Amino acid sequence: MKPSLKKLLSALLCAALVLLLCPAPARALTLTAVNDTLLPLSDGTMPQRLGGELYVPYSVFTSLGVSASSEDNVLNLSANGETLSFSPAEGYVYDQNLNSYSSPAYDMNGTVYVPVKLCCGKFGLGYSTISVAGETVLRVTDGSAQSDSSFTAANADHIESVINNYKGITPSNPSTNPNGDQPAKPVEPPIPPVEEKPSQKPARVFFAFYGAPTANTPAVLDALREVGRLSAFFLPADTAQWTDDSIRRIVAEGHTPALLLNADEKALPSELVEQLTAANKRLNLLTGASARLVSCADGCAKLTEAQRNALIAAGYRLWDTTLDFGDATQSAAMSYATTAQHFAATNATVVLRLHHSQTTAQAVRSLSAYMSRQGIPSARITLSTAPINAVSDNR
Repeated sequence: MKPSLKKLLSALLCAALVLLLCPAPARALTLTAVNDTLLPLSDGTMPQRLGGELYVPYSVFTSLGVSASSEDNVLNLSANGETLSFSPAEGYVYDQNLNSYSSPAYDMNGTVYVPVKLCCGKFGLGYSTISVAGETVLRVTDGSAQSDSSFTAANADHIESVINNYKGITPSNPSTNPNGDQPAKPVEPPIPPVEEKPSQKPARVFFAFYGAPTANTPAVLDALREVGRLSAFFLPADTAQWTDDSIRRIVAEGHTPALLLNADEKALPSELVEQLTAANKRLNLLTGASARLVSCADGCAKLTEAQRNALIAAGYRLWDTTLDFGDATQSAAMSYATTAQHFAATNATVVLRLHHSQTTAQAVRSLSAYMSRQGIPSARITLSTAPINAVSDNR
């Protein structure tokens, strides 16, 4: 080939690449979700459409178990015996059998973007694009996630909030609703980022639900069944607050029934034992089971030594939680994100206090997916489990 022709072809290729990477006209924002978790929205996480293909930062795939390494400016992605090697500088990509492909990687926003379709096909992953709140969400999954329709229903409000934060739009927050009869819901602060490569993680997580069953409890139990996690349910010793069908389902699905005392140091030890005995009688009538795990609404440190001794002598073991999920007052996204931050800062066992709120079911799904990605085990509290409480009484 003549030198002049080579120069002409090189110029044309450079011009095409420049056009390809030029900013696109104003468009709807595109967000990225990994399984059931929406990634923080920024220029470094937003998918790009280049040459008709969808591209995402390669970290999207490493969060799904794909390993990554780099040598001589070549990015290698590997999973399930398959490898893709990308050279953004040279514009080539090939697999472990030296088969080449026409979708190269690109250096953008300080990271390497890789083609979604090619990577998902090679590594046995799935992807979809769904419309939520007038925007597009690119969702990459490994088969453990809920359906797109369930994801959309659970995250529409959160997605709209994320987009408003990114655009700098402050939602209106009048003191009353249009009818003027009820305070409006306060605006939640921005959702903190979730560390997908934490330096620490809990040795184990015990789920512990506190309080009486509510209309939200069936959805909570559905979520636990979907993610394959078991929990202890600390039910009020005052059985008048119980919902019989929910109590039966809690026990039938393998969760541990436990009891929650609302007591202070003034209560006679014998009275506390009597409350638990009455509650167990009702529990046994409903389910055939009995509860030997006990917690105090304000923490076991509120109990006197005499009260603790009486409870333990009656066959009960005392438990406290070490971290509140925040689902009683926060959105599902905020509960998940703040809890994941706490998880990334400890290697101790965590006893997580959860509630029966409207946001709990979705928050449980998101947190469970995070725990699976990070390899954080969970376990059900049983009578044989050494108690964790604020007074270090492990009898």
